[in-house]
Amino acid sequence: MTSLKQWAVAAVLGLLAMAGLALPWYSSRTLDTELKAFAEASRKGDLVVHKLTHQAGLFKSTGTIEFQLRDSCDAAANQDPSSFSVEYSVSHLPSTRGVMQFEWAVLPQGHAAAALEKVIGPGKKLGGTGALGYSGLVKAEMDVPEMNFNNEGVNFQITASKGSLSADASAAQFVWNLSSFVARGKGDALDMKGLSLNMDLKDRNLGTGTIALGVDGISTASVSIQGLLVRSETTETKDRLSSKVTESVKVLKVMGQSLNDLVLEASIGGLHAPSVRSLVEIGKASCGFRNMTADESQKVRKAVETLLTSGMSIGIPALKGSGEGGQVSASLMLELLPATDGKIALEKYLRSSGQLTVTGTLLNPAQIDMALTSGFAEKVPGGVKAAYSYQDGLLKISDKTLDAGMVKNALSQVDKAIDDFLHPKAAPAQAPAEEEIVEEDE
Repeated sequence: MTSLKQWAVAAVLGLLAMAGLALPWYSSRTLDTELKAFAEASRKGDLVVHKLTHQAGLFKSTGTIEFQLRDSCDAAANQDPSSFSVEYSVSHLPSTRGVMQFEWAVLPQGHAAAALEKVIGPGKKLGGTGALGYSGLVKAEMDVPEMNFNNEGVNFQITASKGSLSADASAAQFVWNLSSFVARGKGDALDMKGLSLNMDLKDRNLGTGTIALGVDGISTASVSIQGLLVRSETTETKDRLSSKVTESVKVLKVMGQSLNDLVLEASIGGLHAPSVRSLVEIGKASCGFRNMTADESQKVRKAVETLLTSGMSIGIPALKGSGEGGQVSASLMLELLPATDGKIALEKYLRSSGQLTVTGTLLNPAQIDMALTSGFAEKVPGGVKAAYSYQDGLLKISDKTLDAGMVKNALSQVDKAIDDFLHPKAAPAQAPAEEEIVEEDE
């Protein structure tokens, strides 16, 4: 009985040992296959894998990937592409971080190597660590060393910074933080504090998700900014794509004036997502629509037509700020309703509205009286407001109806230009050249 138990224990230990070896073996084999597939798929484009050197091992793999950065839309054969290589070392022993862990370093070549050494100093590298999680999520961390260098008479001082990247088949998240960036020279200076970049993309190809760039403070010889934030958000709901960009500044000091709580918001919404995808794909493949086939040209026209007939909105929902003398707020929106008959007609389906409100002492009494007397503005508490709207061929400014003939004529001209683009006229066929008969002298 004791012998049977010993055999059972030995069998279990043997199975565990085999499983322990199977995981690194599978990890190593998978990495080898994926790297070869990546190299093969990256033979074309702007970032090309020039050479892959991979040494696979059971518990550890190492290698180097050599990249070339070139303009794939430039047909010149004498391009001098920038080159760099990435050295990596991968551990195939599983851990709490994931299936495999890796270290990497970027090594520029040629002129880029000399330029990088000048910036970060001799002997230093750009690199980091990372891991492949059990769910397939890749996580990487990057450390950028402190930089002190001079370029064309300008001294730069940049503190060390950190970044992190997480990505899977479609999504990506990137976070980067820098505490200080200082540039001085040629009679000017730039001092930025507390820089941060946060990206959370749900679809990298389409660009859906959020991107936020923040700076705690910016100071130059003539301008001071506190609390700068630029944030964009792109969402897809069903087959509609919407995007909004917001720029805000808490305090802006320039030319002795102080402005507070500045906000600029721009948006575009209701775009037909499949048409946007089609335009993005063809634009990439054809070098910005410069080198299209006849089929691609037709797809572009169809996508544009669908965008303009399925409805959308674009504009500036908010523009506001305040100063010592008062406040200003404004908005401007354009809305293109879905075409019920499938035909583009801006005069029929375009709507627009906007408003401008000024309060405090930003306008003097004479300016306020002139605005009110014209009938294009109305009095509001603390100031004046002007508004306009265009809908169904009617133009109103502060409830005052005006002749919209010029607007209708302009929209009609735009309709014609769009129709000419969507339905280009075929070039007239050329008649065959008549053969010239030459009579020979007898």
